[in-house]
Amino acid sequence: MRVQVIHYQQSTAVRTTNSRLLARPDPKRSTTVNNTPTRTPPPSKHADTLNPPASALPPPLTLPTRDPAEYRLTFYFRTGKAYLTFYKSGVKAIYHNYTLVRQIRPRLTGTSSLEQALRDGVLSRAEYHLVRRTRSDVSRIPLFALVLLVCGEFTPLVVIFMGLSGVVPRTCHIPRQIEGAQRKAERRRGESFRQGTVPMTTTRTTGGGVAAAAAGGGTGLEDVQGLPKPILAHVGRSLGLYSSLWDRVGVTPTILLPRRIREAVERIDVDDLAIRREGGVKGLSEGELKLAAEARGLDVVGKPSGSLTSLLDMWMQARKRILLNCFYQARSAVVE
Repeated sequence: MRVQVIHYQQSTAVRTTNSRLLARPDPKRSTTVNNTPTRTPPPSKHADTLNPPASALPPPLTLPTRDPAEYRLTFYFRTGKAYLTFYKSGVKAIYHNYTLVRQIRPRLTGTSSLEQALRDGVLSRAEYHLVRRTRSDVSRIPLFALVLLVCGEFTPLVVIFMGLSGVVPRTCHIPRQIEGAQRKAERRRGESFRQGTVPMTTTRTTGGGVAAAAAGGGTGLEDVQGLPKPILAHVGRSLGLYSSLWDRVGVTPTILLPRRIREAVERIDVDDLAIRREGGVKGLSEGELKLAAEARGLDVVGKPSGSLTSLLDMWMQARKRILLNCFYQARSAVVE
């Protein structure tokens, strides 16, 4: 019995010694440990200089489909949840865009305006539109957050039926809201053309020269102040420079329109320059193509991308002639 105890103690001692030897590092092997903390690489810069990042546009909205055996209340709950997810993604996109704009901001020091920075090549077209849209979206967040907090899943209904699109950031626009705003703008623009303020042959054949009607040749910004009231109202309606509520009360904000028209024409002018400089119309993405056409007073609802590309390309090729002639023809139609 004593022999067995001694044998067991010796075996235990051997196993303990072996485990210590295994745990001890081998001096022949390299035991160097890199204690340098791992740094997260900086976010890669947006390579596309023509189109802003996808976060500058609304994220895709995926709505559930209703099973015939599903209760309506359950389906409506899932639909509301999908809208809330969409809005959260839109708000996160604003924050992401804001971080990108903060990296761009130091380059804007000493520039008089964003348009001048784009014209001088300080900003690319993608950066220019990213900064402009982010500024607009950030300014709308407080009121939109209040609407979202109060209405919750019913926010889309409130926005559409109560006409609160103006408080919603661009990244949170649902497809139905976007199409509704486009149809409304095109209907209003069509009514303005039908009133005969500007000859149809002057504008429609040139691919939508409503912005050119304010420019008057070259830049021609000095002529905007002397535009007759009907022309001011027409250009303002065509480019969406003032609310339709003014039309309902029969008043044209002639004090505000000259400055807004000058600013809109300058934005279009530098955007034309940037598009030609950074790849041309064919390089625009589908979303940016529609926005560029809308900014120039062109109809976009129901038109395929190929048609919009051709129309915008026609605008780019004929813009000098449009800017030179359209204003004087439109003005003489009223003065005479």
